Amino acid sequence: MRNTIVWIVVLGVIFLVGIGMIYALRVPRVAPKTYPADKGPNFIDVSSYSPKMQGSYELFTRKCSRCHTVARPINSTFTSEEWREYVYKMMKKPGSGLTPKTADRIIEFLVYDSQHREKTTE
Repeated sequence: MRNTIVWIVVLGVIFLVGIGMIYALRVPRVAPKTYPADKGPNFIDVSSYSPKMQGSYELFTRKCSRCHTVARPINSTFTSEEWREYVYKMMKKPGSGLTPKTADRIIEFLVYDSQHREKTTE
């Protein structure tokens, strides 16, 4: 009797695992959303930036790449207020790893970079 119950449980588990695998294979995978800015450059040459800004760039690439491509913010054009709103919105997302202090450093870098690159491309 005990062996019969064990076999029924084992077969039940195998059946449920099989159903789960079939379901997983049939559910269409949703591709991550891609924005036009994602298709631009994903690197900034910060060699001419101050050491502080170079450090902030490293922080920016490490933190922001957790959730999206680094190219997205690099190729976006926001005002300083828009950067603040955007980064603070990202800070609220689970797993962002952003604190108000790190968010402020990233915002400072993004605003500086936007102004610096605008001046050098004119």
